[in-house]
Amino acid sequence: MAEDKLLLTVRRHFNLSFSMLEQLLETCPDDLWNQKRSGFIYWQQLLHALTGIGFWFRDRKVDFKEPFAGRKVYPELDHEPEESLDKAEIKAYKEEVKEIIEAFFADKNDEWLGQPCAIFRKITNLDVILMEIRHILYHVGHCDSILRDSGLNAGEWVDYFGE
Repeated sequence: MAEDKLLLTVRRHFNLSFSMLEQLLETCPDDLWNQKRSGFIYWQQLLHALTGIGFWFRDRKVDFKEPFAGRKVYPELDHEPEESLDKAEIKAYKEEVKEIIEAFFADKNDEWLGQPCAIFRKITNLDVILMEIRHILYHVGHCDSILRDSGLNAGEWVDYFGE
C-alpha cells in the first residue's frame, strides 16, 4: 500500500537490525559466550537488547514480563550476572521476542507511526521503533568489538537496496 510506505521502510530497517543481532547470537563461539569483555558478559549484551524490545514493543494492556524472572541474570546490565544463560535459552527468548515484534507491527499503518506510544505517551510509535533500532545497533557494535578484540570475525553488515 502506497500510503503505508513509511511503515514498511521503518519495519524493514528494524528487521535488518534485528537480523544482525540474531547473527551475533548464532555465531558467537562457545568459549567467548560467558566471558566478561568491555564490562559485560557477551550473552548479557544480547539479553539486554532483546529485553528492550520486549519492554517497548507492547501494548499498555500487556504487562511487561521480565525474562528469566527469579534468576540472577540482570538483563538491565545493572549487575554482573550470578547465573549463566546458554545459547538455547537466549534463542528461545529471541523467538518469544519475535512474536512480540510481529504483534507490535500487526495491522498498523503510517498514521499509527505518528500516534503516541501506548506505554509512554510523550513519544510516538515511530520514536520507539527508531530508538530500538539504535539500541539494537549499539549492542551489535559492542558484540562486534568483543569479537574483533578476540581475534574473530565480526558479524556481517546486513543491508537492503530495494528492487
